[in-house]
Amino acid sequence: MLVLVLSVGASPKAQAPPSSRPAAPQSPRPIRQVAWAGRGVWLKADLHTHTRFSDGGQTVDGLVRAAAEHGCDVVAVTDHADNELKAATPEYMEAIRTARVQTPSVVVLAGLEWNIPPGKGLEHAGVLFPPAMETLEQFSTFKTRFDDWDKKGENPELGDEALRWLTPTDRTAVSPIVILNHPSRKPKSTSTPTLMLEHWKGVSPVVIGVEGAPGHQRSAPLGSYESSVVPIDRWDPIVAEVGGTWDGWLQHGLDVWGAIADSDFHGPSGEFWPCEFAATWIYAPDRTGDGVLRALKAGSFFAEHGHIVTEATLEARVPNLVRAIGAGEAYQVRAGTVATVTLHLAVPPRDFLDRENHIDAVELVGVSSEGARVLFSGPPGETDAFSVPVTVPSGGIVLRARGRRAAADGNLLFYTNPIRLATDTKR
Repeated sequence: MLVLVLSVGASPKAQAPPSSRPAAPQSPRPIRQVAWAGRGVWLKADLHTHTRFSDGGQTVDGLVRAAAEHGCDVVAVTDHADNELKAATPEYMEAIRTARVQTPSVVVLAGLEWNIPPGKGLEHAGVLFPPAMETLEQFSTFKTRFDDWDKKGENPELGDEALRWLTPTDRTAVSPIVILNHPSRKPKSTSTPTLMLEHWKGVSPVVIGVEGAPGHQRSAPLGSYESSVVPIDRWDPIVAEVGGTWDGWLQHGLDVWGAIADSDFHGPSGEFWPCEFAATWIYAPDRTGDGVLRALKAGSFFAEHGHIVTEATLEARVPNLVRAIGAGEAYQVRAGTVATVTLHLAVPPRDFLDRENHIDAVELVGVSSEGARVLFSGPPGETDAFSVPVTVPSGGIVLRARGRRAAADGNLLFYTNPIRLATDTKR
């Protein structure tokens, strides 16, 4: 379409030459979208628990009932896959099915905690299976072939083989997901968490991220982190340090989800029950196992401690796009585009200990080719926690948010997953 650029009172002959006309606005182009944006449901989840089928103290049914009592909409049963233990047995599968019948209000995901090769139990990952793969054959095959707990040799290729085995050949199928658990708990192990995840992301899309907030939040030491690496405000340093490992991944184009907080529940004596203290809040298309796994893969969730928020919605609005861009999504925009970045919060009046609740401070972190920095920091506003303009630089920017509530027994935080605004199609 020919556009004439006229000055007031000028004749058509006075129009600017074609080379000097302003370019037509470029509409943002989706790279990755959350298909259910604006019509999903919030579900409170714990993705890492144990029962008597490995080293936990509760039956599966007892665990799921307790999870429901503490507000869980979703709980994943992830008993250890060590060959001498009873996960991935007929009894395990039947117990999970029975628990679903006994407590229908909870979406129960079936999974395993995998001893990652070649760590011989030093490094763990949670593997959550979709209903279509929830058979004894699939579970027992994964446990027998790929768990490294008692296998001889280094098995350097076994992890890659496992990820390829988990990857569906049908790209439209709901896939399993893999989450690297308590990533810095054993930083000197043979399976270096950072290098391992970077490699894994190139092997299979089933690897979605890291457990940003480890379980064992009642234990001493916190999180059972017995090395020189300790949690920061209860979160793993991989996620908690601005400009650290998580931001480095995001800077180099790796979309890693780190807003995951679990209980790693084994028993009530020294640990919080599922959803009693830690929660991963999932914005899912529906209240099903498949819906939860789709949302987890998409990054459509946030995580918090202490019930300080029940919704944390980070969004970016850009010109020529009808709806806002949300956590987990990626869009290509022009360099120089000014995005309005907003954080919406739902803050309950009382926290997990029935104390008066509030949020003291919120932050917006931006990650570009020049590194990571805090773009906004301050107390939350009355309507929106914050709403700030961000100019997208050449090379793009990744945006994530977090918030803090000070407490005498340790700060309580929430973290969102990132939004990516790219200026090229390489990311």
